[in-house]
Amino acid sequence: MPCLPFGASVVELSAVNQRLYSRLLTALFVVFAASACKQSPLSFGNSIAAARSNADELLYSVSWRFTSIQRTPKLIRARQQFGHYALVPSGVYNDTSLWMSYGPDSSRIFANDGYPAATQYIVVPHSSAEQPKNLAESREVVRLRRLRDGEYEWYTNVDVAIGHVGAEDMLDVLATSLRMGEREQAAGVRNDYRTNFPRTRAMLGRLYSLDTLRTVTDAEGATTFDLGIRLMPDTLAKVMPNYANYIDKYVRKGRYRIVVRDRTGARWFDASAGDYWLHIKVRSKDGHLAPLEGAVRAMPENLVIDASLQMKILLFTIGFDHMIGDFNIVKTPHERGYAVRFGKEPQWILPPTVHYFLKAPLSRPFQGRGIPINVGVRDTPGAQTILNRRASLVVQESAILRFINKLSGTAVGDFLGPTEREANRFNAEVFRALRQDIAGIL
Repeated sequence: MPCLPFGASVVELSAVNQRLYSRLLTALFVVFAASACKQSPLSFGNSIAAARSNADELLYSVSWRFTSIQRTPKLIRARQQFGHYALVPSGVYNDTSLWMSYGPDSSRIFANDGYPAATQYIVVPHSSAEQPKNLAESREVVRLRRLRDGEYEWYTNVDVAIGHVGAEDMLDVLATSLRMGEREQAAGVRNDYRTNFPRTRAMLGRLYSLDTLRTVTDAEGATTFDLGIRLMPDTLAKVMPNYANYIDKYVRKGRYRIVVRDRTGARWFDASAGDYWLHIKVRSKDGHLAPLEGAVRAMPENLVIDASLQMKILLFTIGFDHMIGDFNIVKTPHERGYAVRFGKEPQWILPPTVHYFLKAPLSRPFQGRGIPINVGVRDTPGAQTILNRRASLVVQESAILRFINKLSGTAVGDFLGPTEREANRFNAEVFRALRQDIAGIL
């Protein structure tokens, strides 16, 4: 699906939300670029040479993941079928043409490897259990397991090799950007961004406009950053009409919000979106995040995420309010990331007549382990640093899930093909531009 801003995916295993995940990466870099300063790239390593190499490898790898992707016919069909039957897995469970191997626990396994070659990113079927060994290589595993009649568990795991940047260095880049933003305030940040990231600004400017950037320093010595980013599909339509039309069709009427709180209720991150606007609010001191209200203190590692999403597909408005989950910071000597677990059913936004079919089918994913989602960066001395994403989802088939699946399948069908190719090209060009700008700084 289109551009981050608009969607924090909590059910990543539906095909619609897998599109949202890749757009989330772009949006994070929108925020990075908006607040970036000349000093930020230096944080990619403990020396200028290491920072230059690590930043270059990271952005090289990520840009390749969107560059002229070429898949075999088997993979193309598998993606279509997984998207079409994401919430009614019985439609693909017994399709022997899709699966590559079978596990002892009634599971079906699908895997593919990706790697750059000449001017294309090649993705081929593969069943090896090895992690990527070379820069920009990737590996994806999809597993479908039948638990009982009508009840299935999806599991996905994606690994991408991003060079030799340390996991801790990734957070240092954000910390440096925040610290310099505190020091320079809004006018200085804007000037630094325009001066040192001209290519990135030009590529992002085809869709994103940083219309608001306010910084307010309080009595605690902390700075609150208030960012307002506007989407401009009319501008994008001049070069990528299919992508622009998709954004206009599926994003314009959407409403989204993500709030991260601690156990006392204090907010640490607040992002909302709607009507082509993304609004982000954070507070920091000395490069470390602080609660948006109250005294400055260290961020706890155990937090709470509250997500809401509303979309219109065809004639129907669907979504949810207050999907609450545990949000845990992963912080070990060689890994940084977060682990989310949604274990409480939200308030559903569905057509009135659909509520007659509710309860058991839509509450099932939140029972037991709930919906776990993990995203992190893991470094290993002498080997590639791995960007990892994994998630699982249990679904209980029903009439309501077939209805929702049909709607999501409509959005997926509209995305696959020319729209996806343009969206990938947009992302690839943004990351290549950022790579060039950082190379010029370092």
